Amino acid sequence: MDLETTGRQSDLGTRIRHRRQALGLTIAEVAERTALTAERVEHIETRPFALTGAELVRLAHALDISVIDLTRSDPPRRSRHTPVVPVLEPMRKEECTQLINSGDVGRIAYDGVDGLVVLPVTYCTLGELILFRTASDSAVAQFDLDPIAFELDAVDEGMHDGWSVLVNGTVRPAEDQEIDAVRNHLEPWAGGTRDSYMAIQPHRVTGRRIRSW
Repeated sequence: MDLETTGRQSDLGTRIRHRRQALGLTIAEVAERTALTAERVEHIETRPFALTGAELVRLAHALDISVIDLTRSDPPRRSRHTPVVPVLEPMRKEECTQLINSGDVGRIAYDGVDGLVVLPVTYCTLGELILFRTASDSAVAQFDLDPIAFELDAVDEGMHDGWSVLVNGTVRPAEDQEIDAVRNHLEPWAGGTRDSYMAIQPHRVTGRRIRSW
């Protein structure tokens, strides 16, 4: 059986990626579980593809989900006699760190002049540090060892599950050697000049996952 490359399959690739991330698995770990190459798994998650029936079964098994629930575009039907109660689970710090390292867009929250400010940022990691770029005249660029929060999440509306990671720490201007290390890996999506590199030093990393199956 071959699943053709269609809009539905593009949705399937997204669902596979979200399911993998919700389980805290890397592409390499899914590749090992399915006996596929990491390149093949990444292709399935990010680009149009034709998927064989055997690959679909192996992916579903690796992601601990049925083929029906993995491929359906609508939320799984629930029996009116056996309602599913969502389960909220804490995540280990190692899981949270793995998810942060594999992402590239999160949110920062800090106390601005007019109150709490929450902004999306592109970022990269350097050891435990989380680095992002901002305009030199922005409020956060003036911070030095001030409290800041960083948040990252993924939600699968069809499966009614997801996860979130929260980092509490301080933010400071990045040092020259840190800037040199990430210069080629940190490109803001937004336009304008963002030549101030900022580093978040985590003090606490927590996460939780919600499941409804």
